[in-house]
Amino acid sequence: MRLRSATFALAAAIFVAALGCQPSRPPTYGYGPAPYATSGYPTQPGYPPQNPGYPPQYGGYPPASPTPYPPQAQAAPPYAPPVSQPPSPAPTAPWSPPAKAPAAAMPDDPITRVDLGFLRNQAGAVLSELIAALPASARARVEGIPFAADPTVGEVNAYAACDDAGALMAITDGLLEIEARIAQYRAIDEIWGTNKLATYEQMLAQGMSPGNPLPYPKEGFTEPSQDSDARKVARQHDLLDEQIAFVMGHELSHHHLGHTGCATGQARGHGVSPSDLARILANRVPLFNQPNEIAADVSGTQNLLAAGARRQGLRWNEEGALLTLEFFSTMQQLTPGVLLFGFMQTHPPPQLRLPIVQQTANAWRLTGGQMPTLPGFGGLFP
Repeated sequence: MRLRSATFALAAAIFVAALGCQPSRPPTYGYGPAPYATSGYPTQPGYPPQNPGYPPQYGGYPPASPTPYPPQAQAAPPYAPPVSQPPSPAPTAPWSPPAKAPAAAMPDDPITRVDLGFLRNQAGAVLSELIAALPASARARVEGIPFAADPTVGEVNAYAACDDAGALMAITDGLLEIEARIAQYRAIDEIWGTNKLATYEQMLAQGMSPGNPLPYPKEGFTEPSQDSDARKVARQHDLLDEQIAFVMGHELSHHHLGHTGCATGQARGHGVSPSDLARILANRVPLFNQPNEIAADVSGTQNLLAAGARRQGLRWNEEGALLTLEFFSTMQQLTPGVLLFGFMQTHPPPQLRLPIVQQTANAWRLTGGQMPTLPGFGGLFP
């Protein structure tokens, strides 16, 4: 067992070192019209109904602004090693709007008001795109796996799991809420040079406690005119899809790479109910398996890039992945010695995952999607 662990660790080190010389920033992609997926997974029976006034179908959301975003708003921020005490946040450099910025307001956006019905549907739609982009052999193992939104209060997680009925995929309402707030506050910071995301991180670190509802900013935290600004709304939809694509791509990889052992392409014995999810969460035993988590990061990053390359509008890149990992890295620094998120027990620190995701993306672009494969790391496109 020690030899096998050492082999995995050596393979990981070789992989990161081999890719370390690649460029550290992704190419700039245009933020053009982004058709949101029109198929996904329905909300499971027994879950709260979607918010009144928002249709239950996936899609239907107006396309993103056709005006491209400038390169500085698109590029992923460089990775910086963590410090023992996080410095006071510096204001984000003001974003320069395009010459003809869209003027029409977009009030009552579902991400801005954290509409859980919309967020659950969007996660299912993103998962559908990820599965469609997998190679045939991997797709055959996971194509029929059901997806469910887990409403457990205070739980911030996503998981690929098994029970007596078979395999399933799930993401919690808590994680969807956090990802939605990250996307909208980052969009505001980029456009107006504010510190909304850093302030939200501080508030969450001070007010969050396991098993309780997530604290949320008080009314007036953002300006109504900014909330409905068409540039901000389009940008937050782009970011949210990329963030969810990384989270779901990572968990999906645990299934098609064989880590769970229950994704065989066979249909699940029955649907997924809230009681199923509660039982799975209660019975999950934290196992720290660093090689498998690294493999899932590598494979999940490849998957989101492959899915992005198939899209007609915004082509997903690793920006949302880095944004998510940087958020949890900051939260870990703000609460040293406190375990706010249960998945931290089973995953390597986000500070270690950041360069793996970035270098995987660099190598994927450099090779045109033909990623080299290391033993046990399950590259999707050897």
